[in-house]
This record gives sequence, C-alpha cells and structure tokens, in this order.
Amino acid sequence: MKILSLSLLLLLAATVSHVQSSASVPGLIELLESNTIFGNEAELLEKEGLSINYPNCRSWHLGVETSNIINFDTVPANCKAYVEDYLITSKQYQYDSKTVNKEAYFYAKGLALKNDTVNVWIFDLDDTLLSSIPYYAKYGYGTENTAPGAYWSWLESGESTPGLPETLHLYENLLELGIEPIIISDRWKKLSEVTVENLKAVGVTKWKHLILKTIYGNAGQTDRS
Repeated sequence: MKILSLSLLLLLAATVSHVQSSASVPGLIELLESNTIFGNEAELLEKEGLSINYPNCRSWHLGVETSNIINFDTVPANCKAYVEDYLITSKQYQYDSKTVNKEAYFYAKGLALKNDTVNVWIFDLDDTLLSSIPYYAKYGYGTENTAPGAYWSWLESGESTPGLPETLHLYENLLELGIEPIIISDRWKKLSEVTVENLKAVGVTKWKHLILKTIYGNAGQTDRS
C-alpha cells in the first residue's frame, strides 16, 4: 500500500494573559517596553499575569508556523485584526492553501501508480478539509479565552463547518487519479454521525476509512456505508 500525506496547518492561537498593575513588580515596566523578550523574562511576565504584546504580528505568525512559539492559549490581543485580515479580508490564507494543494496534486500526478495496488492519501479533517474559522471568529479570532470543552460542544452542535475549497479541489483530483482518501481526526468517535454530515455537506462522500478517537483515546474507524 502506498500512503501519501497532506497536513495544512491553520494558525489558531498564541499566548496572552490579562494585564495587571506592574507597580509591585520592580523592573517589569522596562521588560514590557522592550521589543525583545527572552527566556526567563518571558517566564517572569507570564508568572506575574502580564501580557506579552508582539509589535509585529507577522513575525509572531512566523514564529507559530515554525514552531518557535509553542504551548500557547490565545492569539495576542493586538493581533486580532491581523488574523482576521489573513483569514478573511485579504484571502491570503486561501492563497497559501492553494499553493500547498497545487504542489500536492503535482506530486500525486507524478507518481507511477499501479492499478493492482491500493493507493491512498491521508487527509486531516479539521482545518484541512473542514474549516474551524466560524468558531474562532466568535471569540475574537482566537484572542479570547473560551470555556473548557467549548470547541467540542461547537462540533457536537452540528453547526455548519465550511469546507476549505482548495483542499476539496485536491480531494476531487485525487479521486480522478484513482487514489482513495483516508481521513483522520482527533474528534471523538461519538461525533461520527455529525462528522459524516459535515463532510457530506461540503461534497466529501467517498473515503476508504474515517478514523476517529474512541472514548479511551485510541483510534477508532468508521467506514463509509
């Protein structure tokens, strides 16, 4: 079996905390005014509940995409407009998605596939085939804290999750090449019914396997009926 893989990452969040008075914390004013915060300084700011603002949101975005900024909870408050522009207004997110999926298609088309073998392509589900943007738009494009489990409650509600058009186009092209999709997700298996409905709503009706997590955290499998 030949296994192909695509994972398109979506910028979701970074760390921001509530600003408190720094009068009782000597020296933190200078740190907050600095455009460069390193190591122990950042840890100290977080411990004191102070926010870390990024003067250049594009640089922060790069840090997230390159995994240099990790273990975050929310997007910096001053980057809300930047994220909205990237995802919605400027359509830059769609352009980036188109570039990735176009290259993925060229790669698949260039393979010497054999008819006597099973050829599959692995798709991630959320933020690859389906978009979570409507959820994050409700909470300041990731700048606002949410209640524990809010995202899963949103998924369970069955609210519309639009498809990402460029990935859906790749999905159709791969089917034409005779490649069968395998869809994997960190959604729980109890969401299998609503997940199938989400997929059908955006035109994804054919797959070899849909793999979700069981209640025990292991992968479960939902075959297309």
